[in-house]
Amino acid sequence: MKLIYIYDPICGWCYGFTPVIQQLQQQYAGKMDFEILSGGMLTGDNRRPASSMHAYILQAHTRVEETTGVKFGAPFLHQFLASQEIMDSVKPSVALTVFKQYQPDKAIDFAHDMQVALNYEGISLNNNAIYEQLATKYHIPAAEFVAKMADEHNRYATQQEFQMVQQWGITGFPAAILDTGKQLYMIAKGYTPLARLQEVIEKIKSEEAATQQE
Repeated sequence: MKLIYIYDPICGWCYGFTPVIQQLQQQYAGKMDFEILSGGMLTGDNRRPASSMHAYILQAHTRVEETTGVKFGAPFLHQFLASQEIMDSVKPSVALTVFKQYQPDKAIDFAHDMQVALNYEGISLNNNAIYEQLATKYHIPAAEFVAKMADEHNRYATQQEFQMVQQWGITGFPAAILDTGKQLYMIAKGYTPLARLQEVIEKIKSEEAATQQE
């Protein structure tokens, strides 16, 4: 079985949901594969300056915090959101594409590190410095990592990932799919608590096992 986590690096609810997926990955280690895909929420004409989202996020972030337990940092809420930095999903999504070539089993952790950098530390994901820093954290050569981010093959692969998610009909993030090898099950559409996900996964597993015995 494989759990496919579909997220966007700029999505606030995804910032709250990634820790749930990290816990699942720890609990099902050796029993289930995990894959993370980028959804491409803010690309093309949907990109916008952070300041245009300032008022909305200042109001909405408290609900994410109360529901998920994550915290948004003052540098994000009061400095980044007041800036003209463009909120763009492409570069961090390409970074994830590149990271998966090195350490696919740690890709969800890397994705969360990018989310923390943005939503807590207020660091723009448009600048190469954060990727150099994170590459070093995972013992990946920083210059090589950033060079691969500029490679057209990796940018194309990321765009293909966006298109695949769209073809699945997923337009809202976060989402999670359980691939049993026979069927795809949508097990999360929006933030879903850990206990609920565990319940759904175990129910599908038991139903699949019962079908095999018939």
